[in-house]
Amino acid sequence: MDARMDDAAGKPAIDAAHMVDLARCPIAGPDSAAGAAFRQACRERFLEDGLCMLPGFIRPDALEVLAREAEGSTRDAWFCRNTHNVYLTNHDPGTPADGVAGRKERTFVGSVPYDRIGEDSSLRRLYLWDPLKDFVGAVLGKERLYRFADPLGACSMNVFVDGGEHGWHFDESEFTVTLMLRSPESGGSFEYVPRIRGRRDEKAIVGAVLDGDRGSVIELPFTAGTLLIFGGRQTLHRVTRVRGARPRLVPVLCYGERPGLENSEAVRKLFWGRTGTERDPDRCRAEA
Repeated sequence: MDARMDDAAGKPAIDAAHMVDLARCPIAGPDSAAGAAFRQACRERFLEDGLCMLPGFIRPDALEVLAREAEGSTRDAWFCRNTHNVYLTNHDPGTPADGVAGRKERTFVGSVPYDRIGEDSSLRRLYLWDPLKDFVGAVLGKERLYRFADPLGACSMNVFVDGGEHGWHFDESEFTVTLMLRSPESGGSFEYVPRIRGRRDEKAIVGAVLDGDRGSVIELPFTAGTLLIFGGRQTLHRVTRVRGARPRLVPVLCYGERPGLENSEAVRKLFWGRTGTERDPDRCRAEA
């Protein structure tokens, strides 16, 4: 295995091709019969469920390296504690305060920005690996994807410590790609209500969920080593409150359909406490 020492964690950084269990998930050979069949099956799963979950995507030995690197970078997490509605928008005073857009959910989460993730780290190598980017595009039905150019948000890592949670919400972005590296001692479940955005009964379903109705809620068994490709704009979802000393560590890998995409400065300030313009963004820019 071709591996070099990662300075941040003091452990070997692994090449991306050795991280993924390619026998289970043959994403590196899209032209092979097995690779084509796997992509098609994942695409159909995404169309049916609004997500594609791949347990065991990362090999156990690579998972340990990735997790150790992640734990070493948690000191660089910026923690955000706020309230928001399910649409992540400001409440319109002209709408009823007791409507779903006027109800507040709580979020407490930390995030390690991309420019604090080691340049020679295993996670960065995985994010910059073209077969992964192309596979995600195939699952989403996108002709071509590009890695984000955001100096802070291209590939960040969510850190949920004791008491951490992410309240019910729809994502602003069309899709999200995450990788579970460490599960917490308890809590931290990923729950969702698939494909309800835009339905005639959307507000009724959302209101019922916020009132505690579990009839439409699905809990996802999101275990360490799992890759999740998720259509979060159409699906209501949350992360339940984490309990215990072991944090929930989940990198977020961002892609877009156009080169050069970045988050707004307001979003960077919210999630990382700065805009990223304080440093040279080209140093942290992900190659498309």
